Amino acid sequence: MAYPNPIIRFRENNREILRGVTKDHRVGRFVLQQRENETGKAVLDFTDVLNGATITAAVTDSNIDGSVVVSSGQVTLTTTGLGMGYGDTDVTVTFSDGRVRIEKLRYVEVSGNWRSDYGWTYAS
Repeated sequence: MAYPNPIIRFRENNREILRGVTKDHRVGRFVLQQRENETGKAVLDFTDVLNGATITAAVTDSNIDGSVVVSSGQVTLTTTGLGMGYGDTDVTVTFSDGRVRIEKLRYVEVSGNWRSDYGWTYAS
């Protein structure tokens, strides 16, 4: 991944702490960079907003393949097969107390430039 171990940590009052992730408010999605043939993992951390509840999660995807694993209030999203320059995932998190959150993520190709002497060079 362009950024190792991206994390989105959800806090009270709809606040978030982001590492290796940006948020595009125009499209309402968190944005992560991933190369086309990479497998990426991102963590969505709900531990601060559990309030004694447990969670389950499911993912729907477009132009990318996603799967989720839930452990101790954290959802680990694994993605592969980025196609067409970007892919979208919607992670639906259901809390045992009835709350439901849908977190939207967009994966984009890592920014790069073509150089005739080296081929693709990527910004780090």
